[in-house]
Amino acid sequence: MKKKILIGVVLLLVIIQFFRIDKTNPEINQENDFITITTPPEDIVAILKTSCYDCHSNETTYPWYTNVSPIAWWVKHHINEAREELNFSEWGTFKEKRKKHKLEECIEMVEENEMPLESYLITHSEANLTEAQKTELLNWLKAEFKGENKTEHSWTDLIDGKKWQTNIETTEGIDRMRALLKSGKNETDITILNKIGEDVFSELKTIFAKCTMKGLEHEMLHQYLQPNIVNINSLKEVPNVNDAQDIIMLLERNFNSYHNFFESVETK
Repeated sequence: MKKKILIGVVLLLVIIQFFRIDKTNPEINQENDFITITTPPEDIVAILKTSCYDCHSNETTYPWYTNVSPIAWWVKHHINEAREELNFSEWGTFKEKRKKHKLEECIEMVEENEMPLESYLITHSEANLTEAQKTELLNWLKAEFKGENKTEHSWTDLIDGKKWQTNIETTEGIDRMRALLKSGKNETDITILNKIGEDVFSELKTIFAKCTMKGLEHEMLHQYLQPNIVNINSLKEVPNVNDAQDIIMLLERNFNSYHNFFESVETK
């Protein structure tokens, strides 16, 4: 009898290996990402990426044991729950009230040592926060909650008349967007205009993905780019030619101002 039970268990384990989990991460729009929007210092970015993003973002890295069922099912369920509770990749889609609430929850979880989860730390010891890291993260989260991390600078306020320095990829992307918008001037085919909106949006995503800037200049660039996102998304779907041309004119004016306030530099 015991032998039959053992054989049955083995067969069951073999069968369930054919039921794989979906390891495809949702598409990442960098303009909605928590780090992109809040522009924390490098050490905070490192903590967030190492201790939070694996479960609470669309940047999950699935370890080898997720090839084994039913362990894989448990991991997938945990990731789905984590993203539902807080997805840092979708921060830009949250209303301000929800952002405040989620920041408050993050502070509480870190203070009470509830995050990262102990079960996660068993196989991800690098995610364990030292007391110094915990203090540093809490200080930053509390300042973000109070709005103390926000700079009083605007991208139009040049310091000593010097332009904000960007990486070359950003400038090249801006120039490609300008060329796309210019090609749409006087265009009367709404399908083509919508396609231009899609191509401009693709260039914007590439800029966010390749951005290597840090600190205040990084914040100024994103402050400059963020207001254009709504108009670019509208251009992708607007059904009326006149409205599309109005959007193109507005975007072209905004992006034509880029070289007045930003300049690219070689990065080593």
